Amino acid sequence: MRMILISALVLAGLGTTLYQVKTGIDARQDRLNDLQLTIAATKRDIAVLEAEWAYLSRPERIMSLSSTLLNMEPISYDRILPLDAIPMRVMSDTNSQKPTPIVQLPVPKAPKARAINHTNSQDISEKNTKISVALPSITLKGSHIKAVTAGKDKP
Repeated sequence: MRMILISALVLAGLGTTLYQVKTGIDARQDRLNDLQLTIAATKRDIAVLEAEWAYLSRPERIMSLSSTLLNMEPISYDRILPLDAIPMRVMSDTNSQKPTPIVQLPVPKAPKARAINHTNSQDISEKNTKISVALPSITLKGSHIKAVTAGKDKP
């Protein structure tokens, strides 16, 4: 009799444990199915957004919008320079490890407007005032810079 009672209790415990494991697995399976549906819906949304992006970023649409809304035009061929027009670096004689860059400044254009002189030429000759200014010399990282003043013959 004891043996039957112990067997019944063990079978009831095993049955309860088996039922709990089965319900846990079913809950996890439902969660997995929900996540797979969410992933599929997100992938569809991504595909739709990529198609919309491809439609909106068409080159002919961008060109028409830039010309109508921003008043922009394509770059003309006369503005494109060949590769030879780019100045190359020249190696310095003192230290071959550090290249010395070449700086080519553009030629300054003539001013579009001139300053108006409101004084008479007689007033200028009569005043004849001289101003002297002392300009300091500057030393930066081994380079010595000295200020130069312009005279009558220099601008």
